[in-house]
Amino acid sequence: MATASPTLSRLEYPQEDHDTWAALWQRQLPLAQEHACQLFLDGIDILNLDRTHLPDPLAVSDQLNTITGWALGDAQNAYLGPTEWFEHIADRRFPVTNYIRRPHELEFTPLPDLFHEYFGHLPAFTNKEFADIAQLFGPLYLSAKDERQQLGIARIWWFSTEFGLLRENGELKVLGAGLLSSPGELLHSLNPETPRYEFDIERVADTASAPYGYHEHYFILNSLDHLRSIVYEYAELEGLPKPELPL
Repeated sequence: MATASPTLSRLEYPQEDHDTWAALWQRQLPLAQEHACQLFLDGIDILNLDRTHLPDPLAVSDQLNTITGWALGDAQNAYLGPTEWFEHIADRRFPVTNYIRRPHELEFTPLPDLFHEYFGHLPAFTNKEFADIAQLFGPLYLSAKDERQQLGIARIWWFSTEFGLLRENGELKVLGAGLLSSPGELLHSLNPETPRYEFDIERVADTASAPYGYHEHYFILNSLDHLRSIVYEYAELEGLPKPELPL
């Protein structure tokens, strides 16, 4: 079992923030129900978040801990540095902020916010297979020998868990939380004119992320087991220890 960050706390929000949360749910849920992978659809039902009021991080942390042994960490309303981020992941904590985007940012926000994290990411962490694979990224990153390897691992995480697509029952579905929580970029990623490629480890590791705008192209996974094999293959290619879950 993981332990939530000691600084994690429940805040009181103005009604405008609750209204933004509710508006995002109203806009994004129908898109997600049509285009998200089954992993997300099952997880969003399991979490059963209140769609009109912002969530209590302590309650959600306890809920995840019961389901898959994950807890929530405190991201302190900022982009965490990659080392700090993957230290949380290695300890089975998912970092969350207290920030909710502004009403004029419904289509897209450059900063990770509550909707991105709770709606986009956390449903997947109710699934033990996904949760275990996600944790493998922590020790893999922390074992990296240089900045090139660290950047490669961060990009594999980015283009899978954040902006990855997934083949499912012969259809192309959305896995990445950055797509699931962005009405604009989700549709952009599935536009027939947007380039999409098979998930090639070396190509992904050499592809820069675009945290402040839409990506030019996306990568496709075949299954969760495919993602697990990618983690192990990168470790083997780079001469890093095969990441393992703690006993």
